[in-house]
Amino acid sequence: MLKIIAATFSVFLLVVSCNDPQNEIEPEGQEKKNQAALTAFLEKAWNEKDLDAIDIYFSENLVRQVNGVKLASRRNELKANMQLYFTGFPDLKLELDHMIADNSEIYLSWTITGSNTGVFGELPPTGKRIKISGITRMDFDDQGKIAVEQVYYNELSLMQQLGHTLSPPVLE
Repeated sequence: MLKIIAATFSVFLLVVSCNDPQNEIEPEGQEKKNQAALTAFLEKAWNEKDLDAIDIYFSENLVRQVNGVKLASRRNELKANMQLYFTGFPDLKLELDHMIADNSEIYLSWTITGSNTGVFGELPPTGKRIKISGITRMDFDDQGKIAVEQVYYNELSLMQQLGHTLSPPVLE
């Protein structure tokens, strides 16, 4: 019996001594690091329009969805997608309204404002100002990079603020 207790204690000591607390990051610590990285990314990329920030903050294997549609799976696709907004709205600003972290996921609400003085996709400039609010869910990988971005906002409201209207469907 004494040999079993000694063996169990030895295994316990071996397991405890192999755990290096220096290499472990508490979940709350990682959440704070992810939040800081996301805040820096939003400022650098969206407000300073520095698309090279995508290379710093996003994983190679990223997924970006907007309103449930996959728009990017590579960094260069994400850059091209964001550039559409910067071209259409050269003075675009993103304001972070609220942020909540839950382990490797961050949820945020935001508001963008800007004037449509450039071509937006295939749409000519209208000169109109927009103000759109939305929500985003971001997932971080083990390296602290953004791996998944799911964005939701009211595209109809954006188009209406630009002066576009809906036509009733043609019924036959």
